[in-house]
Amino acid sequence: MVSVMARRDARSLDHGTLEEMRRQAVRRVVAGEPQAAVARSLEVHARTVNKWVQAYRRRGDAALASRKASGRPPTLGARAVARLRRIIVGKNPRQLNFGAALWSLPIVAQVITQLFDVVLHKTTVSRLLHRLGLTPQQPTRQAFQRDDAECAHWMTVEFPAIVRASRRRQSTLLFGDECGVHEDGPVGRTWGLRGARPVVRVSGARRRLNVLSAVSPRGRLWFRCFAGYLNAPTFVQFLRALLHDVKGEIDLMLDRHPAHVAALTRRFVHAHRARLRVHFLPAYAPDLNPDEHVWSYLKGRFRREPKRADADFATEVTCAMKTIRNDRAKVRTVFGHPAVAYVREALNW
Repeated sequence: MVSVMARRDARSLDHGTLEEMRRQAVRRVVAGEPQAAVARSLEVHARTVNKWVQAYRRRGDAALASRKASGRPPTLGARAVARLRRIIVGKNPRQLNFGAALWSLPIVAQVITQLFDVVLHKTTVSRLLHRLGLTPQQPTRQAFQRDDAECAHWMTVEFPAIVRASRRRQSTLLFGDECGVHEDGPVGRTWGLRGARPVVRVSGARRRLNVLSAVSPRGRLWFRCFAGYLNAPTFVQFLRALLHDVKGEIDLMLDRHPAHVAALTRRFVHAHRARLRVHFLPAYAPDLNPDEHVWSYLKGRFRREPKRADADFATEVTCAMKTIRNDRAKVRTVFGHPAVAYVREALNW
């Protein structure tokens, strides 16, 4: 029995191989070899070789170059895609009457359907968003009570005025904050086998210690550790220690914690108004306080290195804060956070 070899389907070949076949076929035909013979040797149809030769004669060598197939035309035009990107970057789903505050693939697909009367699968939506330079990210939490206009006024008007006045008086600019450090906090990420969640042994204790601190743009840090919750007497003790350690006048930026606005605190600030002035940050805007970012260093140490049950937790926290305090270059990096860029601008850094 004579076996008949089927013709090769050139569409199954990669672009580089197909381009080389086209060039080889054209060279052989131009050299005088019959097109039918060339087609048989390359295992393609004679009309295919003829098409290659005709294209070469019309447009030259460029007609034989491999190129990516154009594929189907996009469902959404350039203007629609640009509008979709502006919506996702500049708005949240609640502004479009969706219940969720997060952009998910189903919600984006619904927006596309409502705005452009086009139905897209979530996989297609995912590819579209990646082409637009958008990726799924864990958002930063922000209280809905936050007043963006108040924050903008603080960053562009109030704080620059405080800096100008501070320079005239040659006072020390400080940002103060408090934080609770505890052992049962979240554990950081680690690598492991897919589908097998790693186990990290941590202390079973739930010890906790609170820390008060104040940080200056020059990289200086003052702190005090205390047990229990922050109240006005504890905060006044911290202010008294600041006045003892810092020479000259102080301009202190604080949030509106109850201990910061308590009657006892106000009386103390008024009694020492010649050296101490307190300025309050916008409400629900902790990210505008550089001292807030000191806690990332502190808590990171305890996530990476859980302490033994027999270790003195207060001593461990104090030592960690001393290590941060003694590294003035690290302390200055908290002013490099994007959220406190307004501080660098006001200081002309």
